[in-house]
Amino acid sequence: MKRCLTTLGVLGVVLSLAGVSNATIIGFGQLGGNNTTVPAGLASNATADGNGYVVSNGATPNVALTWDNGWDIHTSSWFQPIEDVTVGGGDWDNEGNVPRIGQLDFGTHTIGFAADPGFAVVLNSFDFGHTAETAGTTGWDLTLADSGTNVVWSQSVEFVNGSAITVSPNFTGAPGESYTLTFTRTGETYGSNGRHAIDNLSFNQVPEPATLVLAGLSAMGLIAAARRRS
Repeated sequence: MKRCLTTLGVLGVVLSLAGVSNATIIGFGQLGGNNTTVPAGLASNATADGNGYVVSNGATPNVALTWDNGWDIHTSSWFQPIEDVTVGGGDWDNEGNVPRIGQLDFGTHTIGFAADPGFAVVLNSFDFGHTAETAGTTGWDLTLADSGTNVVWSQSVEFVNGSAITVSPNFTGAPGESYTLTFTRTGETYGSNGRHAIDNLSFNQVPEPATLVLAGLSAMGLIAAARRRS
């Protein structure tokens, strides 16, 4: 009886861990020099830390990403306010004192997230901002749509020169579904191409790999306990 209760207690811990939010975080460091194109599959199926991202808070081996070819790595000090919204604390993010961000070169950009069958994408948050290099204002519509182009999350933002925010969709998708995050500029008071950027893009998957392993071990423990009682 005691063995059974102990095993059930372990299972309870496992189930509580399932609710802990882990994430892969993209900081755009270590990806090349100024105006280098963001790799099309950056942070796809991440099982370990890589150039420009970390999985120390939870890997995402069952989520593939697709970046359009207009995303650039940029290192100008003008992007420091965006870098400073969330300090990653490693070369994967800012390479010391040099800001490393994902620059939006045009008025429309996309990032695709595709989950394997049985797994779901979780889009946590990202920093988004406007440099102070050229004075003016801009407006953006941010949308997340599924494979059927149904919008499942949206937010509109307005920027003045030098402003930056953290956008937090905190959205959990359906198992096996793909989603596209789209940035659409809706207005500008000056030519703002190349004056916006994102940083610290945080996402994860459910179920998480560690949760699956722990659940499997707990299930084995329950089976073993049942056999000992029989």
